[in-house]
Amino acid sequence: MGATLPQTRRTRPNGTSLALGWTGSAQRTEATLHQLSPYIGKMKSSMAGALISRFTNKGDVVYDPFSGSGTVPLEAWIAGRRTIGNDLNPYASLLTQAKLFPPASLDLALHTIEMVADQASDLSPSVDLRLIPAWVRAFFNPDTLREIVAWSQVLAERELHFLRACLLGILHHQRPGFLSYPSSHTVPYLRAKKFPRRRFPDLYGYRSLRDRLQAKVTRAMRRMPVLDFGINRRCFSQDAGLLLPCEAVDVIVTSPPYMRQLDYGRDNRLRLWFLGVQNWRSLDNEVSLGEMGFLSLLRRCFGLWRRILAPRARCVLVLGDTYSRGYGVSLPDAVAHIATKEIGGYRLVSSHTDAIPDARRVRRGLSGNKSETVLVLERK
Repeated sequence: MGATLPQTRRTRPNGTSLALGWTGSAQRTEATLHQLSPYIGKMKSSMAGALISRFTNKGDVVYDPFSGSGTVPLEAWIAGRRTIGNDLNPYASLLTQAKLFPPASLDLALHTIEMVADQASDLSPSVDLRLIPAWVRAFFNPDTLREIVAWSQVLAERELHFLRACLLGILHHQRPGFLSYPSSHTVPYLRAKKFPRRRFPDLYGYRSLRDRLQAKVTRAMRRMPVLDFGINRRCFSQDAGLLLPCEAVDVIVTSPPYMRQLDYGRDNRLRLWFLGVQNWRSLDNEVSLGEMGFLSLLRRCFGLWRRILAPRARCVLVLGDTYSRGYGVSLPDAVAHIATKEIGGYRLVSSHTDAIPDARRVRRGLSGNKSETVLVLERK
């Protein structure tokens, strides 16, 4: 880009109250719908809730064009906002769909499992494991794998997104309540050296799917918020730079997948395979963009968002502290420049930066973003 841009002064109107809205762990207090399945790099539910409370009003249409695991859309729905979620990643889109359209009750969810069980049981013996890649087979007992494939097929055919998400949530881990051989919970790596088969034979035996899925669904619906099922919710799986929702949007709240800091395809490759994604590397090239691709995507987005945001409507972006080589400033400053100077039609309202505690980082102690900035822009 040539000359280095000036850095944005970090304004903090009521910044203390904004930050206090999401300090501390939300694990034990958030709606358990947020915990359907692991997702690296997701926004804290308490942060999403604080931003929605601060920048939106009841009845507003809240749009998250990069919804990831659906944290912002779910918090918007809980708060009584109409909501639109979108993510190009099929795994992310499924999680958003599952959280926005859960069963009305636990009894209904468990009854649906019983209905699916008979069909999946009939299908399971016919599953030909020779058609499944060796790297996928390496994670599972053969009989367990047949069940997973059969259940995945039936749930997909019936469009039971909530149960599909719960199934993916128990797909791999070393605990007995999960379906795989010993492996990590978030990124699928086998832990055969840490848990050798000769010392831990029980971890390599058959694991029945039905009872584990029932337990997972019960956990997922343990702490349900009060939800108005009459509120309009929509979910897409499209390129955010091309998607124009068919209605006006009052507020955009999002955390875009900036500058290939995370590999959403690689890190979710096992779950993605069961969603029909055979080539996770190709997906990473689409959703985990490098600097030039990411900034180009944001230019397209800001151009589109001008058409759906009303004057003085807010656009709230959560961005990491990545350095933009092209602009010679931090990523939040580069994004603010793109919106206000290159695309135009926006003004910078505020910028608030918080450190990311090491405990919240999946790859703790390693390089990566150590702070995140809430960038607030307003449509002129």
